[in-house]
Amino acid sequence: MSYDITCPYCFEHFRDEDVMFRSEKINQGDPHIIPDEYDDLDDFIARYHGPDKEALVFRQADWDFFAEGEDEVYEAFWKRYNGTTETNYADKVLNLPPAYRRRVLNPSDPHHQTYLAVQPDGGYFIRDNQGMVAQVQLLTGEHCNRRVCPHCHNPLPDGYGKNTVKFVTVIGITGSGKTVYLSQLLRKMQNYAALVGLSAIVNAPSARVFVESNVVADRKPLPGSTPANRLQQPIFYEMVRNSEGSQKVSNTFVLYDVAGEVFSSGDNTLVNRFAPYVEHADGVIVLIDPLQFDIISSASRNKKALVDPTIVFDTIHTLISHGDQNRKCDIPFAVCISKDDTGDFQQVLSQNMRTLLLKDVSSVRDNNGFAVPIFNAAEYNAILRELTDFMQGPNVNDNRMALATLLHNNYSRYSFFAITALGCEVEESGEGVQKYQYPVGPVIPRRIEEPLLWLFHCLGYIGVNQPIEYPYNPRCPNCGSRATFPLPEDERTARIREGFLRSRTVNVDAGCAACWSRWNLQTGEIVPPGNK
Repeated sequence: MSYDITCPYCFEHFRDEDVMFRSEKINQGDPHIIPDEYDDLDDFIARYHGPDKEALVFRQADWDFFAEGEDEVYEAFWKRYNGTTETNYADKVLNLPPAYRRRVLNPSDPHHQTYLAVQPDGGYFIRDNQGMVAQVQLLTGEHCNRRVCPHCHNPLPDGYGKNTVKFVTVIGITGSGKTVYLSQLLRKMQNYAALVGLSAIVNAPSARVFVESNVVADRKPLPGSTPANRLQQPIFYEMVRNSEGSQKVSNTFVLYDVAGEVFSSGDNTLVNRFAPYVEHADGVIVLIDPLQFDIISSASRNKKALVDPTIVFDTIHTLISHGDQNRKCDIPFAVCISKDDTGDFQQVLSQNMRTLLLKDVSSVRDNNGFAVPIFNAAEYNAILRELTDFMQGPNVNDNRMALATLLHNNYSRYSFFAITALGCEVEESGEGVQKYQYPVGPVIPRRIEEPLLWLFHCLGYIGVNQPIEYPYNPRCPNCGSRATFPLPEDERTARIREGFLRSRTVNVDAGCAACWSRWNLQTGEIVPPGNK
């Protein structure tokens, strides 16, 4: 049995038989094997004639092979991102060197095979219970199970590649609080996944490292933003849900943290460097600071200059379409207004919207009280209607309509969200470069999981309890709902009753899942429910 794997770093494709391994044996310091009077191994081989020469040469070659050192393939990858961000707490606790300074073992290399134990099947691989290549064994007995990509030598979590993998990228436009959002989201990922009947199982240290490196707490300085030229470690989860009978289904879920400055910098080199993390994404979350909307910034006392979000979405579309401006991006985009509890944003919202945003996301439960794998669209649609109306604001001097139009013209799957990762006041302290912000009062995030749960639905992990009223769908002319859909070709005629015995044929091309009306998009003629 063979597994096909896509590297979560370089996105190259390979089979599990192609993986390489970091050695568990590592030599450090000066070996003191060859006597000091010899310059190097070649000099020793040329001049030494003692009876133990062969044994000493073998010991020196073995020491050199497993010596701590720089991995050129790995370093070449991370040089593009201003150095690696890989951290392993276990190695630190054991006072071991970073894992990426260990020898990478290639079981296909004849020279490397001389250090590996042959297995009963005549090969060098040790497979797990599902037949995936999991480790190799050194002749000295050590089992090496730290798999790495054969193309970039970055680490692969245990079992990675065994299940279907979905990639999601989180992009924060400058000042949107992306790092705070991610820290809060990851801190309770298991709880948020449980809202829709999923178990989120951590299978790599990156989530823990991110949360512990970006602590969010009352009166503690908020974490800084992600440097534009730095690639953070991917964050891995196994998303597990029940299937029919006693079976369960697992999917690998990978999150990326990318700075919005990448797509607003005008630096094509920087854009192209991070392009793979959008081009290969199965879903994207974009955070927007409310102050990036003209209607809010013009009335705010906070006059800091922020990037127009249309620049970021325009750059992303150009990147994904590869210059074909007639092509729509079909990757699901969760467009999130962050910091929705700030006074400047609250002032432009209706009372109904303010009330809706104060509520927590609700789960859909079965008769036993367990959350089922369902996105609560019935609850979300009420918020989406308000946000869609906000985004389509009529003021010609405001950039909301420009962004809404750009999304409508260039993106085929998107939806709007409003969230707060703090839910409390933020104050500033210090001066100049020492200035920092900190939350005051209990930190109570609200609805930060909603865009993620929506993406879970888009990725096929969960269903919905009613159709989602997407902002790009036409409104139903009968009930006003956006839970509309194009009709298949064989359902595009209907008959309207005009009397007890009379009826006529009408061409229709759209339907509504809320009231089950059908209508013609060009003429607007409606076929009410109950007509054939």
